[in-house]
Formats: sequence, C-alpha cells, structure tokens
Amino acid sequence: MPLRSDWSDKPCPIARGLDVLGDPWVLVILREVFTGNGRFDGLRDTLGIADTVLSRRLARMVEHGLLERRPYRDQGRTRREYVLTASGEDTLPVLHALARWGDAHAETSGPALRVHCTGCGGEPTSADWCVSCAQPLNRHNTAWRRPRSPDVLLPLAPGTAPTTASPAPGPAQGR
Repeated sequence: MPLRSDWSDKPCPIARGLDVLGDPWVLVILREVFTGNGRFDGLRDTLGIADTVLSRRLARMVEHGLLERRPYRDQGRTRREYVLTASGEDTLPVLHALARWGDAHAETSGPALRVHCTGCGGEPTSADWCVSCAQPLNRHNTAWRRPRSPDVLLPLAPGTAPTTASPAPGPAQGR
C-alpha cells in the first residue's frame, strides 16, 4: 500500500529514485541484505517488522530489480532468500551517504556506523570512493563497523547476484 503518489514517470531522477528507495523499510532491508541477512525470518526478527509489511516490501524490491529471490533448502523444505542484484548493489553509496548524514545531523545516543575499505584498511570520507587507495567502494572491498557491535568489522555479504554493472568513474576520470 503506497504512502504517496507514483513518481516513476517523473522527469526528475531524484523523484524516480525515491519512487523505489523512498520507503524507510526498503533502506533498512537493503542494509540487512548487504550484511548477509536475506532470509525472511532473519529480516523479520532483526527489524521487528510485521510479516505482511515485510512481504510487501520484499515483493516490491524484487519487482523493482533491487533483490532477487534464490531458493535454498531448510530441513528438507525449499524456501527463498533474497540477494542483491546489480541494481541493489548500486545502492551502497546511498546507504553510506545516509549513514554519514545521519551521524552528522540526526541526534544519536551512541556510536555511528563506520565504513571501512578492506583494500587499504582506511575509513573512507566519501560515500562511494576510498580516497586513500583510489578505489570505488563496493561489496567486495567494504566492511562496516555497526553501532550495536563496534568491536566487530563486518564484511559485506558475498552472496549477491552476479553483477554486470561497471564501477563508477574515479577521481582521475573527472569525478
């Protein structure tokens, strides 16, 4: 059930992007799937979201090409888990930018999510690029230090769908 009008045909790319990513549940579901939590029960338990709400959000995310459903066996029963598509992987800088903005401008009572480049070990100051080693941040070279477990460096999940997207241009390419 949409909370607003359909913006999918608007000429503004921000409005079109919000049509897909503008629901807060979508962003926290993406956060969880990036860390390997892509099973329905795991998402429901971690997020405290109602089954019907989670089902609708996941269906919409599959429909918009952010996630794909992949079968797995659980005690002899085939179930589905959700993995990122190339489009879903491309949301990583959005999540990083939102985390940086939230840390700087939204009141908090504890530590912030920290982004780490596993290529060089640095803590990037950009949402999409590691300035220290001049590499784009992606699920292969990024880890998070989450507020609820600040002593654990959590690599992003390797179980995403095959990607066909090319890396974003770097600073040397006119960025």
